[in-house]
Amino acid sequence: MTGMAHAALHLALCGRITRLAPQADVAVHVRVSDRINRTLVNQSYTLKRGYGDESVVEFDAPQGVYHLDVSVSRYGCGASDFIYFMPDHTRNISERLQSSSSAQYLPLMLSGTTPPAFSYAHPEFVLIDKNAQCNKPIPNVSPLRATIENDQDAYYAALDPQPQNAAVGSFSVVMKLRTAAAQYHYVRIPVTLPIPRTNWPGAYGLNIPEDFIDAIATDPVDTLLCPHFLKTSVS
Repeated sequence: MTGMAHAALHLALCGRITRLAPQADVAVHVRVSDRINRTLVNQSYTLKRGYGDESVVEFDAPQGVYHLDVSVSRYGCGASDFIYFMPDHTRNISERLQSSSSAQYLPLMLSGTTPPAFSYAHPEFVLIDKNAQCNKPIPNVSPLRATIENDQDAYYAALDPQPQNAAVGSFSVVMKLRTAAAQYHYVRIPVTLPIPRTNWPGAYGLNIPEDFIDAIATDPVDTLLCPHFLKTSVS
């Protein structure tokens, strides 16, 4: 359907399921809800245990930020996460089924379209002081808790919105991209952290231009690069 996203949900199986016979059936329930707890997806699947340690279920969803809840009640495991969908894209989502829920934080979602070469740069997100100067040697870099999923034509990142013990907006977020020579380009993006606490994940769209990787190929490494990006707020 035009405007919808297609999700391929890859589920790493929990221990009780992996001990089942390959021909065993496994009932999985998937619910996707929005910020007012309205259900957008409510589907049950019957999967064969098979021989691998992962199963895949698929569904469609509209654009937006949602809460994902996966339940395998018979075997006492499940998964819970926040996800963002872009229209007319297929998104691969990886979740691990667990017997107990871990503490969940409200991420800052960052996603957009990308050229195919983007994933080969092994993008990471790190933090630097917001007052760092462009085109100068990269200052001290701080780690940032983040997950990133790269599809063929898009990326989906979930950033820790309250890193460290710092005032709101103290850090600039930087993409760290590996070159073919195993060195690094550092590209500032228009996002600062920490952000004020909220009751629902914030989300931004930030597309990576088609020629971006080629355009920075000759730029100096270990230097703060500050190209212009168009950031949009999404919900």
